[in-house]
Amino acid sequence: MARTIPKGLSRVLEELELERPQLVTTSQLAELCERAGIRTPAKVVASRLRERGWLLPTTQRGVWEFAPAELAGAYSSADPLLPLKALAAARANERFALASQTAAWALGLADRAPAVLDAAFEQAPASVPEGVCASTYRPNVPTATAKGVAALAPESIVVHMVQRPSAVRSWQGVAEWLPDVAYELDAATMLKELEGRPRAAAVRTGYLLQGMRPDVADAIMEGIPPRSKTRFGAGAAKRNDERWQVSDATLPFDPREMKRAL
Repeated sequence: MARTIPKGLSRVLEELELERPQLVTTSQLAELCERAGIRTPAKVVASRLRERGWLLPTTQRGVWEFAPAELAGAYSSADPLLPLKALAAARANERFALASQTAAWALGLADRAPAVLDAAFEQAPASVPEGVCASTYRPNVPTATAKGVAALAPESIVVHMVQRPSAVRSWQGVAEWLPDVAYELDAATMLKELEGRPRAAAVRTGYLLQGMRPDVADAIMEGIPPRSKTRFGAGAAKRNDERWQVSDATLPFDPREMKRAL
């Protein structure tokens, strides 16, 4: 479907075509208008571009997806991470990173993105877009940038999950991609990520990784050994691990039998 170019806004569209931003904010439009010598308010410009299919709505007010001319129509990129990218554009001060399977997928360690996106916020967010599961987590090690969004490092992915095992939607699903995440782990980085956290988090991490990464588990055992019984989830225990002193009521698999990642 052909899209018309609003009279007087050709220079703005030319700039957008040259820069090719996936998302455009009101403030960015205002800058483009100023450079082009256009006095029309940015909100009005956005409305005109939206009416003609150059800008598409997102989950965030004041943030739009740019549909370049090559798409030959007002078609979205269908990027699974678009809701979180729009959130990042709208709230630059709200720090978060992809977590769990979402982070693993963005890092190339899982085959697909989950239907519900996982994001770990350093502080509890006021609200999140539909289809996003938010948690609060502050990593000790640097995050990575993957697919244009911050993502927890492999060590942080694991520790984030074991801090609240019951919050993980499907540990059966985790078993599909966790070995690939485990392959990327570094023992020293894992110990850094566990610094200052409850001992139970370290014990659960070692227990979870003992089959896939016995070297990382051994480093945890040496540096942060268990001192008392630790629960892995609530309810009746499915198994007990004497070495790690873990009573496991959650995992649908025995981590001792998981295939080594190395």
